Amino acid sequence: MRISPLNLIVMAHTLDVEGLDRERILKRCKLDPASLLNEDGEWVPAEHFVDMVRVILAETGDPAFGLVAGKSLALMRYSIMTPLALFSPDLRHIFDDVKRFTPLLFEEPEYTLIECEEEAQVLMHPWMQDEGCSRYRHDFLITSILQMLRFGGVREDELIAIEVPHDCEPEQAHRYIALWGSKIRFGQRSCRILFKGAALDRPMISHNQVAYAGALERAALALSTRMNRIDTAEKVRQWLLSALPAQPGMNETARQLGISERTLRRNLAELQTSYQALVQECQFLKARSLLADEQLPIKHVAHCLGFTSVASFHRSFRRWTGTTPTLWREVQFKGQ
Repeated sequence: MRISPLNLIVMAHTLDVEGLDRERILKRCKLDPASLLNEDGEWVPAEHFVDMVRVILAETGDPAFGLVAGKSLALMRYSIMTPLALFSPDLRHIFDDVKRFTPLLFEEPEYTLIECEEEAQVLMHPWMQDEGCSRYRHDFLITSILQMLRFGGVREDELIAIEVPHDCEPEQAHRYIALWGSKIRFGQRSCRILFKGAALDRPMISHNQVAYAGALERAALALSTRMNRIDTAEKVRQWLLSALPAQPGMNETARQLGISERTLRRNLAELQTSYQALVQECQFLKARSLLADEQLPIKHVAHCLGFTSVASFHRSFRRWTGTTPTLWREVQFKGQ
C-alpha cells in the first residue's frame, strides 16, 4: 500500500507544533527532511508512516499520542480537505466529500457513515493495523472526527457512545474524558462514534456557498490529476496488448501517450507498479487467451507474445504461474 507524502508532512508538522524534536525523530526514521517538502510528490510506501509512528511512540513514551495528533493544528496542512469542511453546507456534505476525495490521501476511506432510523454511526476501519500502531490510528480518527462533528453542530447530548477496541490505562483516562467526553466504552469489538442522525442535515453556521464551490473545484481538479495518473496504467496495458507480438520500449510508449518517459515512470511508481511489470502482465493475459485454444501450438503462442523461443516463454510462464503452459492448459480444460 502507498499513501500520499502529505501524510508524512502533516505528521512532521505535528512534531513542530507540539514542540517535539523533529530532526531527531526524522533521523531515527531515516527520512530526509528534503523529501517532506513536496506535497504533490510521489506516493510513498505506507510502511514509512508506520515507522514514523513507532518512533514517535518510543520517543514520547505516550501510548495515547493519537489524541495529540488528532487535535493538532498541523491538520490544517490538509489544504484540500480543510476548506471543504469549513464551508460545507452540513455534516452530510462533509462525509460525502471526504469519501469522494479520499484518493488524494489514501487508497480507501478509513471510515464509513451508517444510518439506521434515528441514529447514525461513523464506523472506523483504519488501514494501520500493525501491533502498537493500531491504537494510535483509532485514537487519531476518533479525535479528529469528533472535532469535525462538534464543528458541524453535533451537541454533547446528541452523542450516544464512543467505542474503541483498546483498553485504557487508569492514568490516561482523564485525557480521553477531557477530549471525548464521558460516553466512552473501551475494549469494544469495533471502533465507532454513535450520534443522533438529525445532526447530519442541520445547516452549518460557517457555510459559505462561494467559498465551498471554490474548494470543491480545487479538490475536483486535484482528484482529476491523480486519477489521470491511475488511468495511465490502463492506457499502457491497452497499448501493449495492441502492440503484441512487438514489445515497445518505455520511451516509445511514453510518446504514444503524449508524456515524457520520466513522467510515465513516476506515474507508474505511484501506482506501485513498473513498466516491465505491465509488460509481463499483458503477456500473461494474452497467453491465457491464446492457450484457451487447445489446437494452437505452444510455439505459436510464444511467437504471438513476442518471445524469441519456446524456452524463454516457458521460463516466463513458470515464473507467472509456477507451472508450464502445457500443464496449465490441461488443468484449465479438465476444470471445464
